Amino acid sequence: MNKLYKGVIAATGLWILCLTSASALAEAHKEDGAKKEMLAEMWVMMPKEGKQQALEDALKEHVKFRQSKNDTREWHVYAPVFGSKLDRLAVRANNFTWADMDTYRDWAKNQGVSENWQQTAGQYVDHYHHYLAIEDRENSHWGPDVNYKYVGVTSYQPKLGHRSAINEDIKTMSEAAKEQNWPYHWSFSNSVSGHGEINLAVPYENWGAMAPPETEFMEVLATHMGDEEKAKELMKRWAGHFDKVEFNVWELRNDLMQ
Repeated sequence: MNKLYKGVIAATGLWILCLTSASALAEAHKEDGAKKEMLAEMWVMMPKEGKQQALEDALKEHVKFRQSKNDTREWHVYAPVFGSKLDRLAVRANNFTWADMDTYRDWAKNQGVSENWQQTAGQYVDHYHHYLAIEDRENSHWGPDVNYKYVGVTSYQPKLGHRSAINEDIKTMSEAAKEQNWPYHWSFSNSVSGHGEINLAVPYENWGAMAPPETEFMEVLATHMGDEEKAKELMKRWAGHFDKVEFNVWELRNDLMQ
């Protein structure tokens, strides 16, 4: 299981905010102030019945077209490991600004990217889900050289009015992990749409890397806070922040991006 997530949640027996998307976005802007917000965009595609292989083959063809047009985004393709809809494909890119959204849209239009998509992979897609998130880089720890095969993604749906307390707890837990040299990587992000979910992603090189760590995160947090009881209180408070928590493992499909 997800190491940081296991450490944060397991102590309370709990293993992608009832706000409108506009409210969640406004609050995210307020929290970051004048900082430049970096975004992540993701498309989840459900293939038409019996067309999964055709979609994958056509996707590879479309990727070659985008590369020939010097696509400025580095897209990654993922497939879910658990659940009932295992034929889904998620295509994700990150590390761009709000202004880059306009620039990229213009580039795609000028290069005929949408037309090529419809001629190749688009004809095999039954429907899409589209997501945009603001990356919480201050509370994340995921360098450019992280090698991974899987990503454990936990999606938290916050309760109304808990956003400020959640941000404070995330900051405390992240500081604890960094200052105590917690030897793992993680990334927080805040969804722009939907229920304003907070997403936590943790990379793994293999299944063996998902085994529980020798030092539980609870010990790390208690050392950082200098008080085991305060650490337990934070764990209990964290568990009460959310209406819904979901977890899944996604496999990185590099074979579809070559």
